[in-house]
Amino acid sequence: MLTCTVDLRTASGPWQWCEQGEGCWVRGEDRIRPLANLALEARAVTDGTTTLMVVRERAAGRASLLRSMAPVRVDAAVYARAIEECRQWPLQSVWVEAGPDGLRLETGLGGVCPLYLAYENGRLAGSWQLMDLSAHQAPGRLDEKEVMRLVTGHPRYGHDTLFTSIKRLSERSSAYADAEGLRLVYPAAAEHAQSSALVEGTDGPALVGAFEALVDHIYARRPLTAAQTAAQLSGGKDSTNLAVSLALAHPGLITPCALLIGGEAGPQQIARRRMVIDHTGFAPDITVPATDHPPLAPGGLRRACPEAISPLDEPHLEAADALAQALMARGITTVVAGFGGDEVARVRRPDGGPVRTPEAPAWCGERVRDLLGEVNTGISPATVAPETALVALEVATPLLARRGLWTLAPFTDPDLVRFGQRLPLEWKRDKKLLTERFAARGLPDAVVHPVMRENFGHLMNRAVHEYSSGLLRGWGKDLHLVEQGFLDAAVLSETVERAALGPDEAAPYRTGLFLITAVELALRAL
Repeated sequence: MLTCTVDLRTASGPWQWCEQGEGCWVRGEDRIRPLANLALEARAVTDGTTTLMVVRERAAGRASLLRSMAPVRVDAAVYARAIEECRQWPLQSVWVEAGPDGLRLETGLGGVCPLYLAYENGRLAGSWQLMDLSAHQAPGRLDEKEVMRLVTGHPRYGHDTLFTSIKRLSERSSAYADAEGLRLVYPAAAEHAQSSALVEGTDGPALVGAFEALVDHIYARRPLTAAQTAAQLSGGKDSTNLAVSLALAHPGLITPCALLIGGEAGPQQIARRRMVIDHTGFAPDITVPATDHPPLAPGGLRRACPEAISPLDEPHLEAADALAQALMARGITTVVAGFGGDEVARVRRPDGGPVRTPEAPAWCGERVRDLLGEVNTGISPATVAPETALVALEVATPLLARRGLWTLAPFTDPDLVRFGQRLPLEWKRDKKLLTERFAARGLPDAVVHPVMRENFGHLMNRAVHEYSSGLLRGWGKDLHLVEQGFLDAAVLSETVERAALGPDEAAPYRTGLFLITAVELALRAL
């Protein structure tokens, strides 16, 4: 939600708002720049000693002490109330307190858009885009536990990133930076509810109605401009339910959008989406055939601009960016996404369940195998939004933000998270609630119960077969991950040769080989 460059050794003078460009707070050479989007607002106050600078989602009908982008002088009591307002803000927010002793950065219900921080020689740099901080990255600065999590397919959410020199300000966390260093502090674990029984007399239609009312309430919290809002409508239960609710509230104004998967299930996806659009009433559709922008293709973003693309970015980055550009050309500023919908189908154990230790793919080296037992150490305490959603959002939102688009993820709203947690088990299985909601809205059975699975697996199979295998073959043993003991060169080579035989042969290895390729491309660009 912001970028910053601050020299903590020479901090002096007041912070001021500068309208130049997209606008930022300045103090000498220091800069704190809010992400520019109509869904967000920048606000500031000062008590004369410390300045509070806030970037947050706009909230509809909510009174605020913070009304100016320029730091307005207030007394100590009002300043304290402004801080409390930040902590109670019901939507996404990040705030910075800049005083004579350094900076304090906090995030409330954060996580939809990441904030990465790097500290070196008394200077703090921050950005929602990992590769903005490339000056603080190097192949020798890899965080071994994060590499282990990545190559074994077990990402976890917390302060650590792929590089030891860069930290993530995870949701509800605090960061303290001064001339001596950077320190991050986790919050207390969020309280999670367990599945419960329905109140006597509550039937299925009432439960579906409660879900609809809650989603409508979440949308109403924000002053959405319907004609500038798009909803992801891939055909999946999560995004489709959210899109239908938004379109019903704003008939004919919400833009549906999607990447078309192509392949065997492609015609089914197109037909199902058309049924939903015709039945509900949306603005004209925006789609991009993903087959026109395959991952890792020569000339694509990840190959052509590796210095700007994070290994954590969306795997289908090339197609997703083409869609983002199409939305931007339509004048869209906000995109509603279905991340976090799996929570309505997740069954929680009262004790959290056993701690899982991942299995290492055959190509992993001893360094990875030695670290498997630490996959769950040093991570964030229980988060408000589902951890899986926060990880997915970190993958998807930076590329949208690069195109000036803000992501709205209703399934990460605390009220909807708790609703999903408390659903009775019978309503969680196979996402029964979301399925029943389709039926209640009169959607055809082809929408409710698709025959074929719709995903991008066949596209990634092809990408790994055609592009990843060629890159990995060309690099041979000259891989940073091999040199540092994360990968076994011989086993990896055998796997690459199998993947090179064809898309079907690449299928079992597609995720791992893609990630290895993405990491190497990024490291070679540093």
